[in-house]
Amino acid sequence: MSFILKIWRVQQTCLFELTWEYSRTLSATIIYPETLSTLYHQWQEAYFNFYRSAFRARPGISLSLPQPAIDWRTILVQAEAAFLAEFHYWLNSAELIAIRREIALSATQLSRVDLLIRCDSLEMMKLPWESWQIGTEFGATNPIRIVRTSANLQASQQPPMSRQRARILVILGDDTGLEFQAERIAVQKLSPQAEVEFVGWRANQTSGDLKTAICQAIADKRGWDILFFAGHSNETVITGGELAISPNTSILVSEIAQYLQIAQQRGLQFAIFNSCNGLSIAESLLNLGLNQVAVMREPIHNEVAKEFLIQFLRHLAEYQDVQAAMLAACQFLKLEKNLTYPSAYLIPSLFCHPQAELFCLQQQGWKHYLKQWLPSKIEAIALLTLASLSTLLPLQSRLIDQRQYVQSIYRHASAQETAAQTPPVLLVQIDEDSLQKDGFGFIGRDLDRNYLAKIVERSALGTSTVGLDYLLFRRQPSGDRALTKALQTAVTQKGTQFVLAATWEDVHSTWIKALPEIANPKWRIDGDMDVLGDPAFYARVIGDTDDQKDVLPMAYQLVQSQKAGKRYLRDDRTHLHPISQFASKIGQMWFRPLIDFSIPPDQVYQTIPAWKLLQSSALIKKQIVLISPGGQIDAGIKPGEDNFISPMALTYWRGTNAKMTGGEVHAYLMHNLLHQRLIIPVPDLWMIGVASLLGKGSAIWVTRKTGRSHQGKWLCGMPVIYGVVIIQGYISLGILFPWLFPSVTYITYLLPSIWKRNQYD
Repeated sequence: MSFILKIWRVQQTCLFELTWEYSRTLSATIIYPETLSTLYHQWQEAYFNFYRSAFRARPGISLSLPQPAIDWRTILVQAEAAFLAEFHYWLNSAELIAIRREIALSATQLSRVDLLIRCDSLEMMKLPWESWQIGTEFGATNPIRIVRTSANLQASQQPPMSRQRARILVILGDDTGLEFQAERIAVQKLSPQAEVEFVGWRANQTSGDLKTAICQAIADKRGWDILFFAGHSNETVITGGELAISPNTSILVSEIAQYLQIAQQRGLQFAIFNSCNGLSIAESLLNLGLNQVAVMREPIHNEVAKEFLIQFLRHLAEYQDVQAAMLAACQFLKLEKNLTYPSAYLIPSLFCHPQAELFCLQQQGWKHYLKQWLPSKIEAIALLTLASLSTLLPLQSRLIDQRQYVQSIYRHASAQETAAQTPPVLLVQIDEDSLQKDGFGFIGRDLDRNYLAKIVERSALGTSTVGLDYLLFRRQPSGDRALTKALQTAVTQKGTQFVLAATWEDVHSTWIKALPEIANPKWRIDGDMDVLGDPAFYARVIGDTDDQKDVLPMAYQLVQSQKAGKRYLRDDRTHLHPISQFASKIGQMWFRPLIDFSIPPDQVYQTIPAWKLLQSSALIKKQIVLISPGGQIDAGIKPGEDNFISPMALTYWRGTNAKMTGGEVHAYLMHNLLHQRLIIPVPDLWMIGVASLLGKGSAIWVTRKTGRSHQGKWLCGMPVIYGVVIIQGYISLGILFPWLFPSVTYITYLLPSIWKRNQYD
């Protein structure tokens, strides 16, 4: 069980706040005795004077020179006793009795209790909290292990990357006045359990080359489990600490921060700085996301540093975790070396992320490790079932439809719909009312092109780009002349660009386009009116190509004409990625862009019936005009083909489940292209695989140690957190991550382990 004790000092008052089980708290306010600061500085001065000859800080540290006749060892022992007595007397105050009792009672009931100390200032961090004997007055039967954590913890710790053998990077800094032979030997003794590599200053090596070598070593793609630094170091307020890496050359923690983050992502779990004044270093590394950091709070004598490291690594080699190894090393300094190195046991401190698993070398070989990660029978059945369901395209379409519906609700609730402005697309809809009011109709199966000519003439007065979502491949003598004249006049006099509908005809494997006598091939642009199957969910893959032989989607052609650009779209049927081609063969559509229907339609397009446009062209506001059917029941190449089931997201905004016209689909696609809002879906199958790994890792974490069943229950909330993140990620990044199948996979892996753990806790 873990407790977090936050300690704030405001002038002469200290606030103690104990938190455990993520919701329970106790707090107390206590006066900070100024005597404690005085005794600390007296102890610190005696400590400096006793060890002043070989601190692991840069030569030239400002210390008062002692008189030869002064027995600094005796003074140091006395100063330590007085300082610790005052410190413990303060911590044993009546105001803190409730906090001490709660921690001690847990230590009586549980085999292990950890207390994480979080201080708000360097002055409070300097105090030796590890020496606090909390449970003695209440008869606690089990030890309370004290570690530290950052006061401003922001980065969340990541799951470590497991390896068959641990990897250790040793950075040997400036050895001016020091020698690291003992450290080399001690670390190399871990070779049977870990791979050890050294990096450090060599003669004739420039400071720039050395810094580069260190950074590259830290970010090695193979990753590290332990980072060890030996040499001089000092605290810095802003840059997170200073490490001496060669004579007259230092590297700041802020300079290597990005490389440390890379190393952490590749498995770095623990860092130890066997050097002076490491508090700011520990704070910085923990805030970067590192799980555990061991440092020296004060300057450290060279011989003490060697003794500590030898003992620490010896216990680490016995497969103890870093906290137990540090406690054992400090006990050795206190019991075995206190006469030689007084107060040295008070200097080391371990900083940990509150949710971090304490690092230790693993005894298991790769076979045991692999067996741990193999799915159980229940897990395998669930994984196979969910993976099979994820390949069913109709089911995927339904899930995506529901996801975009949720996105609409979230976009509306969080007020993230874009600001009101003129929609980029104007849909001129030739509906039944327009045909009746204007006295036009159909000639055979085609709209009377005399009517279409009037609409074209009026549209060209207010915009430079017009699309005709009508096929013009059948001859209509009287109407063709009027439409041809309207098009030519708009092109020559107004500079209007027209995109005319075309469609692919499978039987003869050819494009059906507008008649050449209607629109001159020299200036007209053909656009594919097909929206590739189910328009509510899928759109073409967009790219750049100079190939103009294929007929590209109408929406894309209209956008490019509006921008007066020369870029063209690749046809996804011939330029799919090999993985996408393979996925298409098995019925999947991996990474095919989706139209974002979660955007309110009034921000995407404006609709106007044709009869109203003929009354006034002032309604057009420099928009892309698309002349299209207005929802007639028989609209389309085949009757009804131009009317589609409305996506749930669009239904949310409209408040009705009325059919969606092909023109509206084109309008959404144009808006998405103009604003780069096509949504890229991540395959369910991929995320099921990721969720199975995370679920298995969480299950192993829950079952590895006692007392984790309660913490494991909190992990069941991860699908909710994941859901919130991916919903916002949809809006911010334009990426659609699946939720249902990955969440079910994760819970399927985790819950049985929690139930099993409950039997032992």
